[in-house]
Amino acid sequence: MTTDSPELSTQDTFQPPRFGQSDVIHIGFVLIPQFSFFALACCSEPLRVANRIVGRKLFEFTFLSEEGEPVSASNGIPFPVQYSLADCPSDYQTVVVVSGFDPLDGCGDTLLPELRRLSVNGVSLGCVDTGAHILAKAGLLHGQKAIVHWEASSSFQESYPSIQVVPERFMIEENRVSAAGGLSSLDMMLNIIRATHGHELANAVAEQFTYNYIQSADDSQRMSLRSRLMTTNKRLIETVQIMEKHLVQPLSIQQIAERADISVRELERLFKKEVGTPPKRFYRRLRLEKARQLLRQTDMTVLDIAISCGFQSSAYFSAAYRHEFGISPSRDRS
Repeated sequence: MTTDSPELSTQDTFQPPRFGQSDVIHIGFVLIPQFSFFALACCSEPLRVANRIVGRKLFEFTFLSEEGEPVSASNGIPFPVQYSLADCPSDYQTVVVVSGFDPLDGCGDTLLPELRRLSVNGVSLGCVDTGAHILAKAGLLHGQKAIVHWEASSSFQESYPSIQVVPERFMIEENRVSAAGGLSSLDMMLNIIRATHGHELANAVAEQFTYNYIQSADDSQRMSLRSRLMTTNKRLIETVQIMEKHLVQPLSIQQIAERADISVRELERLFKKEVGTPPKRFYRRLRLEKARQLLRQTDMTVLDIAISCGFQSSAYFSAAYRHEFGISPSRDRS
C-alpha cells in the first residue's frame, strides 16, 4: 500500500458519516431509469478497489431498483440489480439514489413512498447527479441543502425554491451523502474511504485510477472560466463573471463595462480579440443557454422561461433562440 502523497489533498477536519453499527459499511445504490452509468461506476468501483487493496471486505454494496427489475442506463445498457427497494436488507443503512436526465420520468408509484419509509426507519438517504430531484419530490429535503449537477441546478431551483442549492462537488454529513455526478462521485467515495479508513487507503485507491488529486467538497463542479474561455486575461474573466451573475435581470453593456472598470469601446475590442464575438451577443448566448436547460428540464412555459432569463417577451425570446440554436423553443423541447 502506498503512503500519503503531497499531490493528494487532505481534509484533517473531515468527519465520517454515520453508516450504522456494522464493521462492514453497507451502501445501497438505487438505480433510476436512464441513470448515469459513469456516476454509478465512480461510486461503486472505489469501494471494490478498497476491498481488494486491504484483502478483506470493508464495504458491501448492492444495486437496487424500484421493483427489483433490471434498469437501463443512459447509455442503453440494461443493468441487473439484487433487490427491490422494498426488499433491501436492513444492513444497508445508507441508500443513494443515482439518476440522470429527466429523473422524475423514471419514478413509479412506489418509489417515493418507499424512500419515505426508509427515511422514517432511520436509513440515511443520499443522491448522485440529479437524484436530489427525487428526494425533494418525496419531501425529504425540507430545511436541508441540496447538491445537483450544475446543468440541472437551475431547473431544480425553479421547481423547489425553498431548498437551498449549493455549488459544492459533494456533501457528506451524518445523515446524508450526495454528489453532483461524474467525477465528483469519485471524490465523494474517496473522501468516505479517507474518513472511515484513513488517508493512506484513500490515496492508494485514487492512484489505482491514476487519479493524483482528491478534490474536496468545496472545489468547483465546473471548469474555471480561465479554462472554459481558454484565456488568462483577468479583465475578460471578470467581465464574464459579472454576466453570469446577472442572467435573470441582465445589465446593459454600459453597466457591465462600468462594473469591470473598463470603457465600452475597450470591452468591445477585448471580446472581439479574445472570443471573436461582441459582448452583447456573448451575454445573450449565456442567457439562452440557461433557457435551454430550463426548457429541457422543466415544465415551465416558454414565457416563464423567457422572463427568468431576462427576455421581456416570448416572441423576442423565440426569435433569439431560433437564431442561436437553429430551432424554435417548442420544437427543441419536444
